[in-house]
Amino acid sequence: MFNWSQYSHYAEVKKLRKNIVLFRQGDVSSGFYYLLEGKIMISVLREDGYERIIDFVFPGSLTGEQMIYGTASFTTATLMMDSTLYYFSKGQFERLTGKHPETSRQFSYSLIQKIRMLATINTILNAPIEVQLSYFLMNLYEKKGDKTINVTQTSMANYIGKSRVAVWKVLKEWRSEGIIEISNQTFILKDIEKLREKQR
Repeated sequence: MFNWSQYSHYAEVKKLRKNIVLFRQGDVSSGFYYLLEGKIMISVLREDGYERIIDFVFPGSLTGEQMIYGTASFTTATLMMDSTLYYFSKGQFERLTGKHPETSRQFSYSLIQKIRMLATINTILNAPIEVQLSYFLMNLYEKKGDKTINVTQTSMANYIGKSRVAVWKVLKEWRSEGIIEISNQTFILKDIEKLREKQR
């Protein structure tokens, strides 16, 4: 994973409290964030007023990349815990890329990944709940590289746009199939291949 913290002298360090909104859908800024410590929830507000969770940002990742170009944010970013971030303004980022061209490549790669993620979410928007739930868990697994996922059923329900009861029904089936283990708000992915098959 690319270490943006080595360029912290080009950024403004921000220590922010849980529940702070970094930026809202539609906001226009001229910079982006690197998450050093903490966790961020990414959501979108649908036309019907329903807020849908689409992603989580973990330490070592960027967020708000599209705003560096003056583009309005298409998501809302909310801190899920006390967090430390680096804010790179457009001017500082231009100075950074001038001296360290590799940062431009890494930035572009991160932005492309976000665009692909949004495209995938739009593709599975009307897919069966099993497909969406599998994608949700696999996305977190691939981001963290850890089979232990700490997330609430409420977050899962908000991601899929279904009730907690509907989500719990699927999770119980997967537990009986040996795909996952469940303990409070912790999910252990026991069979990655079977979980991936649920996306088909």
